[in-house]
Amino acid sequence: MANETNYPSVNIISEGSELEGLLKSDHDIRIGGVLTGTLETQSKVIVTEQGFVSGDMVCQNADIAGKISGDVLGKNKIILRKSATIEGNLTTKILVVEEGAKVNGLCKMGDTSMANTQDVTESVLKDVG
Repeated sequence: MANETNYPSVNIISEGSELEGLLKSDHDIRIGGVLTGTLETQSKVIVTEQGFVSGDMVCQNADIAGKISGDVLGKNKIILRKSATIEGNLTTKILVVEEGAKVNGLCKMGDTSMANTQDVTESVLKDVG
């Protein structure tokens, strides 16, 4: 996504950084550090090899090379790189998994209807509130 000046808008939690709480954005998010809490974006999430998310994630697309301990809803597409480890459930339309990626949870693929999105979002908000 781009802002009014056509510069890409990316929120970055760099390696060595830690954030606790709810992270909500309309733009891309790159996580190289640690996020403890819930992540929600209308765009893409990138979790680098050093990145760790302890909490649920709701996004349009995700490219994961690090570790996530929580449920992930990718409304369109989730890519799991060979170094990815997911301890939780995945829901997405399209799932791409490189050899070596680990998923310890349930996986639901196909139409991510509003009901599915609402269920995951309600679950995420219940945990936050």
